[in-house]
Amino acid sequence: MRRAGWVLLLVLMTSSSGCGGAATSSSPTPSASSAAAPGRYSLGHFPAAPANALPARTAAALQAILDQAIPGLPGVAATVIVAGQGAWSGAAGLADDQHPVQVSSQFGIASITKTVIAAEIMLLADQGKLALSDPVSARLPKDFTFDTNGATIGNLLAMKSGIPDPALTSTDVAADPMRDWSVREVLATVPANRSKPGDHFVYEDSNYMLLSMVVAQVTGESTAAGLRSGVLADPRFGTLVYQPEEKPAGPFALPHVSGRLRPDILARGGGYLPSKAEASESNGSGCMASDSGTLALWGYQLFGGAILSTTSLQAMTAFTVAADRGPYGLGVFDQTNLAGGYGAPTVGNGGWDDGGYSSVLSIIPSEGIAIAVLTNTSGDPLSLVMPLAQRLASALR
Repeated sequence: MRRAGWVLLLVLMTSSSGCGGAATSSSPTPSASSAAAPGRYSLGHFPAAPANALPARTAAALQAILDQAIPGLPGVAATVIVAGQGAWSGAAGLADDQHPVQVSSQFGIASITKTVIAAEIMLLADQGKLALSDPVSARLPKDFTFDTNGATIGNLLAMKSGIPDPALTSTDVAADPMRDWSVREVLATVPANRSKPGDHFVYEDSNYMLLSMVVAQVTGESTAAGLRSGVLADPRFGTLVYQPEEKPAGPFALPHVSGRLRPDILARGGGYLPSKAEASESNGSGCMASDSGTLALWGYQLFGGAILSTTSLQAMTAFTVAADRGPYGLGVFDQTNLAGGYGAPTVGNGGWDDGGYSSVLSIIPSEGIAIAVLTNTSGDPLSLVMPLAQRLASALR
């Protein structure tokens, strides 16, 4: 199976989505009195996302960090949002070995999809439409014959269902880049072995594939439509897309694997990132695409309290020990001490798409900071993009 990862330009009232490579917002900077002191904020309690730009000196420092990442990366885009201060988006490098990455370029975000799915499940719980203690079998289609192992929805969210990953191989998926794999087809390849639900953490994509089906069943819509009426209802989230039910509109940062561009994949794969087959095979575990600004804004809104109750956010970030990627909650990692560390408690997720992308979304609740960094090459976010996010965070202090 293709590895989906461990795992707006800020679309605000004054969006600058038409700008290119190193562009930043030109809105006026805030007065010194509006700047927030570190530690002023907390999980679920951010002010409205700022519509102005960060100061020019800060923007220049942030852009320099991206520029220095090239040519180590083919291309990169990033967005930083700081509560009470402002926002910045920038880009560097190439989208396709010829044209520059734009701040509005879209990338595959792989396992950050899991955070979106987890948030939707928590929203449905906030609305009283399901409970985390529900057996997942009770929230799936009646005609879906699959051994859910007696796991609860909460078990799936926490990666403790005891259900292994599908056995679909990358060769199977590569055979037809235009194939639209159904969730049922993918889950049909899951091996029969199971471990005791709730017993221990194992990072398995099957958990979030099943949860994507729960979203559709409970909302009575497709998974994409359910998200659009839920955690993606804000029209500013329009370019955070659930593929292939939704299609990215571009511009595109085309994928690279082992340092080489996949030059024809956009045409062969139907205009999805990285292809229709790869996106559909990952479904709820890693199918989404976004530009950096929309992703950062979504993360700011989510962990800032504009989408879920504080109780749900606290449940998502009630971390337990995970194997090699730090403590895991419900669709969210504790990123505080991953890679070089952020210097303050940090939550979020990362994505590693073997088809050609790596990404990270990081939120520093005490400082009201949201950071998204996306690159168009495959690899471990801990080495490719999280260090960049940490340097961007340091430049804000």
